[in-house]
Amino acid sequence: MNTPNDEQFFAALPRSKDAEPRSEFVEALEAKLVQRARTKTNRPKRIVLKLATWTVSAATVAAAVWMMGVTPEIFKQSRFESQAYLVPRSFSSTEIKESELSQAAIRTLEKLYEKYPPFREAEKRVYVAKAPREVYNIDFRTFSNKDRTEVSLYARAKLDAKSGLLLGFDLEKIPGQEKVEGAPSKERIERQAKAFMEPFLGKNLEQYRIERVDGQEGADTVSHEAVRLQRYVNDVQVEGDNYVIGMSDAGHIRYINSGDSTGMNLDIGRFPPIAELPSPKKAESGLAEVMQLTYQRVGKKDVDYVLRYRENFFGYLDARTGKEVKTTLWRGESFRDSIAVKPGGKKTMVTSEKEAAAAMEFFGQKVEGFTFTGSNVPDYMMGDNEREYQAKKSERFMQLTTVNNRAAAFKISYPELREGDPTLAVAELQERAILFLEPYLDSRVKTVRMQEQIYVMGRQVELNFVREVNGVMVPDQFYKITLDGQTGEIIGATLTFPHEQETFPDASKVISAEAAARVYLQHKSFSPRYVFPLENNRIQEKPVLVYSAEILKSNGDVDAITGEWLPYE
Repeated sequence: MNTPNDEQFFAALPRSKDAEPRSEFVEALEAKLVQRARTKTNRPKRIVLKLATWTVSAATVAAAVWMMGVTPEIFKQSRFESQAYLVPRSFSSTEIKESELSQAAIRTLEKLYEKYPPFREAEKRVYVAKAPREVYNIDFRTFSNKDRTEVSLYARAKLDAKSGLLLGFDLEKIPGQEKVEGAPSKERIERQAKAFMEPFLGKNLEQYRIERVDGQEGADTVSHEAVRLQRYVNDVQVEGDNYVIGMSDAGHIRYINSGDSTGMNLDIGRFPPIAELPSPKKAESGLAEVMQLTYQRVGKKDVDYVLRYRENFFGYLDARTGKEVKTTLWRGESFRDSIAVKPGGKKTMVTSEKEAAAAMEFFGQKVEGFTFTGSNVPDYMMGDNEREYQAKKSERFMQLTTVNNRAAAFKISYPELREGDPTLAVAELQERAILFLEPYLDSRVKTVRMQEQIYVMGRQVELNFVREVNGVMVPDQFYKITLDGQTGEIIGATLTFPHEQETFPDASKVISAEAAARVYLQHKSFSPRYVFPLENNRIQEKPVLVYSAEILKSNGDVDAITGEWLPYE
């Protein structure tokens, strides 16, 4: 892409079909995304975002998402993870032959061919992704010259592998479409959306209602008209089962995005009846189990910590049992037991490229033959008082990050790390990570806890740890260690450091989790929902009736000492 500046480059990036970023950009971007996500001390409002993840590279999509102001995890779920709580976006898939498509998927393709005859003769590439549900991602291309440099048709479709249901559609370039006369009215857009979906949903279309599209949903909703079809059963909303359908300036369907659970089970007879829906009282008892006590720092510059109860779940409690129900929408975190550590207190300062090389050696890395320079990442993408240095030798890339001139993070990469799978057990990786981490821990750090969620991208395995004080976690003091999952080599680390002066209130004087849950529910209402739960990194086909906390209306925490409700600013 030939663009004159950063802003136009990132604006054009989501539209790129074959962008292949440099390896150092992939690694730098991955590190930056994770670092930004980890360093936020306040809990952000949740953002609903639907991505077209067919053939655009992971770094390309991630860069576009980054510029939209969100920081999704871009790692594949670990196959050896002990508890598959988190379901990160996965950009990995396997290419298969068109003849390997299921009969249900072939029938759906025939319906697409009826609407778009050129698709039948177009070149097709088919990819299958297994988790959190099995789907086919299909590319359609037609080249208009022998050199295959000019594309006259380009589109993508996403189908459920089992049912063949259309889940996504993106019309990048379709020949012969003329502009529809007249400005598109709301009524016409709704009619077109329903007419398009009717062959694919049939009578099941009656289960979907037209709703307003939020500015963060779908694609290009700022510059294109869009409509949302939300599914309801028994007049109860089915979470994650929806379509966002966008219209082009020419008045045609331009894209279709769906929720992660869309069409998992279209048989309304499989949904639990709501006639005997119990009161939310039982669900209230389950809420206390997911209230997490934490130390939170007051402001960016202050060093005093306060005790807060914060909800550590997405907001779904089984209406019958009160137990938490996890879905692909869940963004909570689970941690293992405390780990006693022996801090070494080592640190090094960096003010030049030469000192950057010395800092990499300080972290145990061999830098012979590497020449470090300042990173060309724009200042507006950097954190406060943050600076980056980088070096490349052949296919090996190194990056060092400093905060207030103190070496705080490093990352090394080479192509082999993006291939294959980890082979070492989590326990061994954890032991290696702790042994590496201890020399760099501040002397005040006595215990840490490791996050249950294990992030994997190729052979790279990311383990995350949080400092504990008085048995209570301090989320803004965290440590990320990245290892080669086959050799155990440390290939990256991100460190945070305690302030010189910091105070922590006595954790023995807090109110109970039950009391915190009651305060929480005074500011959040419970309402019934249907969800498709996530188990073993797979979306289940049996829906569950749940009570959902209306978290988007009043995000906040509970003061663990006074019981006061503290809304997020």
